[in-house]
Amino acid sequence: MDHQHEDRLTPRTLGGALRRKAGTVLRRAAARLHDPYSDQLNGMQDQLGRMREELRAEIVQQGDRLLDRVVEFEIRSRRDIVYAGDQDAALESNIFARESLIGAKHFGSPPETLKFALSLAPAGGMALEFGVASGNTLRTISGARGGVEVYGFDSFEGLPEAWLNGMPAGAFARDDLPDVPGAELVVGLFADSLPGFLEKHQGHVDFLHVDGDLYSSAKTVLDLVGPRLRPGSIVHFDEFFNFPGWKRHEYRAWMEHIEKTGVEFTYEAYTYNDNQVTVRITGVPGLDQPTAADVSRSTPAR
Repeated sequence: MDHQHEDRLTPRTLGGALRRKAGTVLRRAAARLHDPYSDQLNGMQDQLGRMREELRAEIVQQGDRLLDRVVEFEIRSRRDIVYAGDQDAALESNIFARESLIGAKHFGSPPETLKFALSLAPAGGMALEFGVASGNTLRTISGARGGVEVYGFDSFEGLPEAWLNGMPAGAFARDDLPDVPGAELVVGLFADSLPGFLEKHQGHVDFLHVDGDLYSSAKTVLDLVGPRLRPGSIVHFDEFFNFPGWKRHEYRAWMEHIEKTGVEFTYEAYTYNDNQVTVRITGVPGLDQPTAADVSRSTPAR
């Protein structure tokens, strides 16, 4: 009898062989299952590594930006004279508003204030704008007035003299004239073009838009057009306050005008984060008693 062959066929040896075979099969099956998941896991680990590097770089970049902002704020709050000038102008304008603009409506944008000012203006007289530039506000005026007796004055050569920092003589110059339907453009310096215009146009002025920026320009307009204003007339200043040096320009021209002429007025509106102020004429020396024409003019244009 072959004892060696007999040993291989014993239950013990057979069981061991089966276990080894099963282990081999299981290991191969596990390997087949493990390999794809292993690749996926490795890919996820690589992606997480890249994300960590990107996040680390973003944190460094944001830290640099924050540091830049801190430095910028420190410079602005301590040494930026342009910013300091704006702050001083806002504080001075706030005092003026609390003392003189009580009861006046306030608006958040120049177009809103202009539209309100136009709604207050009576009908029947002229509407004059001094400082046309691109023609945007003159278009609004012409639309509100139905294109009737609307005139815009400008040299289109820019400011005749320096106004603010960064705005030298010649600022706002244009090579072409804007297209403003319903309005007639009067080209030239105010002092040159206005006397002849007023000689040809004898009517009253219902709406006056002062947008020449400079004291000299505003003074010329008020000196020449002032006698054409009547009770109910609206004067809308585009750069009245809330900028560095505001008391030296349109504000100054208006203060001098009312001191010289004794005209009575009320402040009707202003832009709280810009420069516009609207005035209504309530009394003119020599015209204290309103005429029938004045009464009819008290109805705003629609």
